[in-house]
Amino acid sequence: MTAWRTARRVSGHALGVACVAAVAVLAQHAPGGATDVAPTRAVDVTPGETTLVCPSPAELVQEDVGDDQFDASPVETDSALTTAAQAPDVVGLDGTGGGDAERDQDPGDDAARVVRAAPGALAAATATSVTVAGDLRGLVAGACREPAIEHWLVGGSSDVGSSSRLVLQNPGRTAASVSLAVWGPSGPVTLGGQAVVVVPAGEEVSTTLEAIAPEQGRLVVHAVSQGARVAAYLQHHRIDGLVPQGADLVVGGASPSSALAVAGVDSRGESLDDPHAPAVRVLAPGDRDGTARLTVYGADGREWLRGVDEVDLQAGTVTDIPLGGLPKGKYAVVVDATVPLVGGGLVHRRGKASGDSVVDGVPYDTAWIAGQAVAGGDGSAGESDGGATAGTSGGDGGGAAGGDAGPSPTSSGLLAVPDGVSWAVNVAAVPAERGQDDPAGSAEVTVTGFAADGTETGTLDTEVPAGEALDLRGKDLEPLGEDVAAIGLTATGDAGVTWALRLADGALIATLTPPETAATQSTVAVRDVVAD
Repeated sequence: MTAWRTARRVSGHALGVACVAAVAVLAQHAPGGATDVAPTRAVDVTPGETTLVCPSPAELVQEDVGDDQFDASPVETDSALTTAAQAPDVVGLDGTGGGDAERDQDPGDDAARVVRAAPGALAAATATSVTVAGDLRGLVAGACREPAIEHWLVGGSSDVGSSSRLVLQNPGRTAASVSLAVWGPSGPVTLGGQAVVVVPAGEEVSTTLEAIAPEQGRLVVHAVSQGARVAAYLQHHRIDGLVPQGADLVVGGASPSSALAVAGVDSRGESLDDPHAPAVRVLAPGDRDGTARLTVYGADGREWLRGVDEVDLQAGTVTDIPLGGLPKGKYAVVVDATVPLVGGGLVHRRGKASGDSVVDGVPYDTAWIAGQAVAGGDGSAGESDGGATAGTSGGDGGGAAGGDAGPSPTSSGLLAVPDGVSWAVNVAAVPAERGQDDPAGSAEVTVTGFAADGTETGTLDTEVPAGEALDLRGKDLEPLGEDVAAIGLTATGDAGVTWALRLADGALIATLTPPETAATQSTVAVRDVVAD
């Protein structure tokens, strides 16, 4: 069993700012089909507190069997929760374990955590689990995220040697009914009576996909909740015989759209046919076939890769697009498609077998990377799927319907930096026109570091030419100062920006993408409606 080691980075100032948004209200329809629209008026609204739900410590769900020499869990897993927020209250899913007198019960060493921060403040938290040997060998990391109605989880597998555990967490006060849809290499997977999961208030429910969707070498999961907002993720690990091949979390990515980006792709110069080469996973969940075009951006601009200019997309089929043949380096991959799609990335890192290992084989670790929304290749907003994704916002599809209110404000991105690991910031400037070798434009990027007391430790300003991806690490990050507890990124300019935080603990790796946060509204527009 694993236990939390909490590194509380408590700041005395807010790390974020309040955003202002307007929301649309239903019009009153008069008898006979006529519409009588009353004028709106602004009403002040007290912002709610920030609530971030954190992944539970990584754990194996199956028990060890056989000889102790082949123990699946020969070492303990070291799990930690790092927070950076204004006086955060860290509690269990049911609200117990906080500092208040009414919540003084211990939620349990291996229980999920919820981080609550003051209204109007943006908070950040990251959960990590490090296992140096056994089936779970890897750096398992995930940013804590706000609960949402909808989640697209692109990654994982359930074939022989793989395990994908779907975890649903409900921090609310009412039960949630979560509808599941799963796709694999051959199309949608029939779930039968397992397609709806009830998650009681303040509880966590998990199930292994190998039990409800077995023998799937590639997976995409869509979870839609009714009754309460929930958090959702996959804990995935894989072994080759007795040799660990990596463990990580698959977290929510962008909702279906005609354009997405995967930042922080780490190529070690793998060959075209290397099964451990980086890959991009895509799914067109609708009922139309289409094509996708991948554009790869690195430190020297666009990197041409054979076979990715036009990739066939079969509706409902999960496809992995290998990126073998790339030179060694760090990249961002942009996917443009003729139909709405979801996507994510997968990176492998080769390790070394221990000297006393009794089995042959090379261990690997993996990092799943959530896809992020970007503007379409023609410079317009990516075409979204008007069905389940309508009115959503952010990486987990958790926004509210917008109606006539226009686009919702989005966070510039904030991530807590875990203790005890090395880290780098991968940021790319995505041009509006992807087909050009030397696109015009640039992005003015500011990376800000925050200390434990909430004050800025420093800022790093850099110009990223359109079509390039920078990997900022080591000396590049010295302007941020020391004791950085969290980083935020803002950007302006005529090129879009996508970024990720790459983590490493020796040969163990993980990649975090900035979670979208709901806008904190200070005023809303309301319309008086008089019933007939």
